[in-house]
Amino acid sequence: MKKSVTTTIIIAAFFLMLIAFITGCNRNTSQQNEKIVIGTSRVALLSSFWIAENKGFFKEEGLNVEVREFESGRGALQAMLTSESINMCAASQTPVVSNSFGRNDYAIIGGTVQSYNDDKVLARLDRGIREPADLKGKTIGMTGRSAGHFFLGLFLAYHRLQISDIKIIDMEAPFLPQALADGQVDAIATWEPFIQKAMKSMGNKVLVLPSGGMYRKDFYFVARKDFIEKKPDAVRRFLRAIRKGINYLQNNRDEAIFIVGKRLNIDKEVVDATWDELRVTLYLDQSILISLEDEARWAIRNNITNAKKVPNYLDYIHSDALKAVDARAVTMAGK
Repeated sequence: MKKSVTTTIIIAAFFLMLIAFITGCNRNTSQQNEKIVIGTSRVALLSSFWIAENKGFFKEEGLNVEVREFESGRGALQAMLTSESINMCAASQTPVVSNSFGRNDYAIIGGTVQSYNDDKVLARLDRGIREPADLKGKTIGMTGRSAGHFFLGLFLAYHRLQISDIKIIDMEAPFLPQALADGQVDAIATWEPFIQKAMKSMGNKVLVLPSGGMYRKDFYFVARKDFIEKKPDAVRRFLRAIRKGINYLQNNRDEAIFIVGKRLNIDKEVVDATWDELRVTLYLDQSILISLEDEARWAIRNNITNAKKVPNYLDYIHSDALKAVDARAVTMAGK
């Protein structure tokens, strides 16, 4: 009788272990196949992402990350907001603000880079442009509702010019260097690598007008709120992979430049020219709120939106995931 009871216990324990093993395997398989679809633009500002992709850090975190490329962060964010098949995107402050007046179904999960010199105004010398004041009456190419748009507004105001003093042509950033080369515009206001591309092709025919580091451009990872709610662990694992990418590029400068240049099909020299101007890190700091509010007031003042009130941008920040990955990276009041 005692032997029979012992045998029964052993068999029961075996089956419990088998069930636990199968459940664990199913859970691990599910985690290893967690899919994230992210919209991005082809810019070195996302170097941490390109490194994480190249070095397999997403796979290490059990993620299958599918990249859908767009001409700008503006386009990537708009696509995410209009398609449930895109879970996340990467964008700067201006697209985040531009869409915030009518909806709040998305949130910043972490900043990935800061730069005070990514956006510039590049002008043709043969159009008589030697200094900012010479832009009056000229045609400038830029990407509307993007960081380049906001930067141009700041640049003009700083040099005592108004938007009404110039003519604007709105086009996606990758087409601006050719528009400048063809003479379709007299100057362009845009970001890297498109400034460097235009300078490389036009040489001493163009001039970068001084901007004095007036604008800190941020680039954020932004996610749909419904995705954050349904897949909080996937969001945390995504940020862990990005942190690995940041650590790698900080310790392997030359290789990182090579990887990013190859991924974006940009000459290594073009990437290298602005690499040290980028502060690549994971963060959610107070300056994000200040920047978003400043841009919202600018949009309202310049009638870019019909809204009259600045949104509460704390509602557009999700800090839990980054806190779980690196609590010290969150220094934002209220979060």
